[in-house]
Amino acid sequence: MTTLPADSRLPSPGIAQWREEHVIHLPSRPARLVPLSDVPCGTEVQQYLRVTHPGGIYQHQADAARCAVAFKHFAVTTGTASGKTLCFHLAAMEALSALEETRVLVLYPQKALGAEQESRWRTALAAAGIHAPVGRIDGQVPTSQREQLLMTCRVVIMTPDVMHAWLLSNLGRKAVRRFIRDTRLIIADEVHTFTGVFGSNAAYLLRRFEHASKMLTRKRLQYVCASATIADPAEHLRLLTGHDFTIIGPDRDGSPRQPVSLHFLSQTDEARDLLTGTSHLLHHLAERGEKFLCFSDSRKQTENLASIMARKPEQEDEETGEEGNPLDQSPLAHLSVLPYRSGYEARDRTEIQTRLERGQLDGVISTSALELGMDIPHLDAVVLLGVPLSTTSLHQRIGRVGRRKPGRVLILHSGSPSDGVMFEEPQRLLDRPLAASTLYLENANIQCIHALCLARRGGEHDALLTALNRDTDTDFVSPVQWPAGFLEVIEQERTGTLPAALQPLRAQAGENPNHAFPLRDVETSYKVEVRQGNGPLELGTLSYGQVMREAYPGAVYLYATRAYRVTRVNPLSRTIQARPERRFSTQPVCLPTLAFPNLDLDSIHQAEGRGSFTAIDCNVMISETVIGFAERRGPNTFNCSYPLDAHETGIYFQHNRFARNFYSTGVVLHHPALQGDVPRSKAAEYLLEGFRMAVPFESRDIGVTTDKLRVERPGLTKGDAMIVIYDQTYGSLRLSSKLLSPGVLEAVFGHACALAENAMNLGDCDDRAAVLETLALLRHLQQEVSVRATPLTWLSHASQEPQPEDRVRVILEGSKGICLLHANREMSIQQVYYSPRAGLQYKGRLATDNSWETHLTVVAVEGVQFIPGISEMGWYDLEQGELIPDTVEGAAG
Repeated sequence: MTTLPADSRLPSPGIAQWREEHVIHLPSRPARLVPLSDVPCGTEVQQYLRVTHPGGIYQHQADAARCAVAFKHFAVTTGTASGKTLCFHLAAMEALSALEETRVLVLYPQKALGAEQESRWRTALAAAGIHAPVGRIDGQVPTSQREQLLMTCRVVIMTPDVMHAWLLSNLGRKAVRRFIRDTRLIIADEVHTFTGVFGSNAAYLLRRFEHASKMLTRKRLQYVCASATIADPAEHLRLLTGHDFTIIGPDRDGSPRQPVSLHFLSQTDEARDLLTGTSHLLHHLAERGEKFLCFSDSRKQTENLASIMARKPEQEDEETGEEGNPLDQSPLAHLSVLPYRSGYEARDRTEIQTRLERGQLDGVISTSALELGMDIPHLDAVVLLGVPLSTTSLHQRIGRVGRRKPGRVLILHSGSPSDGVMFEEPQRLLDRPLAASTLYLENANIQCIHALCLARRGGEHDALLTALNRDTDTDFVSPVQWPAGFLEVIEQERTGTLPAALQPLRAQAGENPNHAFPLRDVETSYKVEVRQGNGPLELGTLSYGQVMREAYPGAVYLYATRAYRVTRVNPLSRTIQARPERRFSTQPVCLPTLAFPNLDLDSIHQAEGRGSFTAIDCNVMISETVIGFAERRGPNTFNCSYPLDAHETGIYFQHNRFARNFYSTGVVLHHPALQGDVPRSKAAEYLLEGFRMAVPFESRDIGVTTDKLRVERPGLTKGDAMIVIYDQTYGSLRLSSKLLSPGVLEAVFGHACALAENAMNLGDCDDRAAVLETLALLRHLQQEVSVRATPLTWLSHASQEPQPEDRVRVILEGSKGICLLHANREMSIQQVYYSPRAGLQYKGRLATDNSWETHLTVVAVEGVQFIPGISEMGWYDLEQGELIPDTVEGAAG
């Protein structure tokens, strides 16, 4: 790797409005081949290799062949475009040639990868002389055809989503059971994407499949996996599958590499916004005939840039409509630059992928959805809107070019402080470690979802028992080693004793949890629909968090370069109604995010003090609130506040706010210097960005806010200001807890100070003054953080007074909590009483976001969660039938 000075120029005419700051050259690399005589493999594999690779195979491929013959679990973690597909083919050929009834299940995390690889599988098996029909099952394959594919195909390609929603929900079908019984090999590509919520769900999904497999046969399953970018693959795969793996790593990579150059570009006109400047650059590439792939880290930014590229030159600076382009006609067919992101409908994904693979596009603007190993021919350049803080994303994006010919990557300075730091020292870019994948298998919500799928009455386990003519009214017994706590959740589900916090999931699941809960989120998704004459036109799916940012009431929601106005959001049915709109743009107007940390002893996971600085990792309730939106029409911007007049706007939202409450975990940061009139919010932003630099994670996974303490604890005064860095996943993935890992807090403050120093060069004098004040605050805190961490003494000395067994913890009358059974709305408690038939109950009113409902709602005590620091707590004495207030101040905290 070599870095050239700033006066080095692009190997092409200069790009207007962009200045090249640095160039890094990644050199080419020759191949390292192993002769076929040194490759241990069966007759069919030898036949295939003699035809397709007569000169030998790469070193890592030969290692894979040895593992395949020995029927080992193995993973190939060599670089992008290194020939990992051949490793899959060799393993499958060995398994298929061993036994005639053997089936192979191939999992790709995105259906685009499966569609691309299907023909390659057919070609490879045919060349090996192995009769093994190949089939692919995804959401576009009618259910009536799927069983036939399972019966006739020996290699079946799926996404984990189809495996979860369809395959394992149909264990009563003979064809499904036979396929699972005969599956000897599971191949999983791009396993670095099996992280966070998706990976944690996938870990249970794979164990559910293995549970079914072991109940149907005693034969052993083999796993073969691959990823170009993964840290500590052995530990990741052990958590993901429950098995130990042989790792074939980068040091064994024998593939050649074409040279790639990285160009760091800054705008010459800093006053021009990033998207406009980027659109000029992309137009320049298209005019030169260069095919490009442009990456953005934001769905909305992706759609906005694609929308700008879709405009005619005379429309560039004005908002336009969609006249002459009916709803039932896709706009994608008429454009040469298309957007791509998660959440698109199958029809739109297919059209984009087909045109991309055929080279019919000038370019695609994408989120991380196109980072994966889909082979994109005709590609000349990759454009990055800012430096990805995730090293995994960086390497995946760079790996899109240089596959068949030299390529270049244009890295655009987004104006962010983190980009400023990276542009000052570009050589650090490729030296950063890969992000460690995150699997949190103790998330109670995730465990509950899979317990419902597997062990509810009539679920997957009972379907297997019925098929095997065994009694379903027995204790749950599994041949699989499950993560800690999961069997307890199964027992609670089968005995009807699920705790209150999990009851809403049980209600949402109904009789088909496999369909109710997607693998990519802990909460059920929202569907966006546009009503038209032939029925609703579906416009993709959104998580609840994405709804708060992109599709709140009145928002202009962007989909495939088109704009739609959100007219109604229904949290109960999880649907969003929209109508076509002109290309206006909106931003949500939000109240500050509120954090309610639970500082009860049993809710604190870890805590430490550093001088006067305190950090507490604990359970926390987060409340996000949208109170309206700011709308831009051409050069004009105006604000719309809730509630909205439906007669005037056609938008049905008569409340003062649109809110989301969820329970998670977070780290509370407290220090005397944070009190008073200091720039806490700005410091919090730098700390979050510094955290991302120290421990890379997806930006959507972690949030930060400032708030005040609502309880009293030793050294923590009620009303004191605090910073809270929290998990944005309902139930938590324990990502924020990494802040208290050894050395991380020091690194975070170091990065935060560097970011603030870099920001000193941006903005006007007032901004610089604010940044200077923030930097001074961060440096003061950094000095405290450098002190050796010590445990908080009050935690070890505190004790909770035991209560008699006939007392139940409750929210007192006149206080309020969060009703889990009614979309996490606030509930004002009017009465606490005991019913001989239904047990202990709350009677109260639910919040309507601008008042309280007039009628009373009755909910079991377990269905209402207290708000830490807000709910007044006490005890209900079942023997005496009376409420007993807490005598300890702040007991709810």
